[in-house]
Amino acid sequence: MASDNHQLKVSTSAVKCKPHERPWRNLAVDKNLDDRWLEHLNNLKTLGLVSICEGHLDVKSTSVRRRPSAIFSLKKEYVKPFTIRWYDLKGALAAEIESIWKSEDTTVEIEMQQQIVRYDDEDVGDREEIIFRFFSRRKKDADDFHEWIEKWFLDAISKIERFDRFLERVSCGLF
Repeated sequence: MASDNHQLKVSTSAVKCKPHERPWRNLAVDKNLDDRWLEHLNNLKTLGLVSICEGHLDVKSTSVRRRPSAIFSLKKEYVKPFTIRWYDLKGALAAEIESIWKSEDTTVEIEMQQQIVRYDDEDVGDREEIIFRFFSRRKKDADDFHEWIEKWFLDAISKIERFDRFLERVSCGLF
C-alpha cells in the first residue's frame, strides 16, 4: 500500500525588509517601533493607520521623513458624515487639537481631499479622503533610537487615541 505523505504547503514568502526595518504581520516596519504601539495605532475606531516612521537619516536634513511620524486616513464609513459637516466642524477640530496637543512637540495636519475622477472605462466617480498627519517637531539626528523618540511616540499614541474618541463623537453628532 502506497503511503500518502502530503505536506502542508506553507507560504515562505517573507516580508522583504531594508536594513532599518523588521517584519511585523505582513509588513516591513521601522525596526525600533514597539509592537504595542503598532497594535494600538492599528486598532483605532475612526482612523486607519497609513504610515508610521521613527525618522530616517538617509534623507535631506529638510525632509519631513527625518521626523518621527504617524499618518492616518479617516475610515471610509466616517468620511461622508464628516465631509458633509466639514465647515461646521473646523472650529471644533481646531479647539480639540489645541486642547490635546498643548505642547509644541507635535505638528498636526488635517487634509481633506475631494476629487471627481474618471479613469479609462470607469464611470465618473466622487472620491473623498481625509488625512491626519502627526509629526514630531524634532528631527532624528543619530542612528540610535533615542529616549526622546520613544517618549514622543508614547505621548503621541495617547493623544491620537483621545483624538480618535473625539472623532467618533463628532461623527455621531455628539460634540
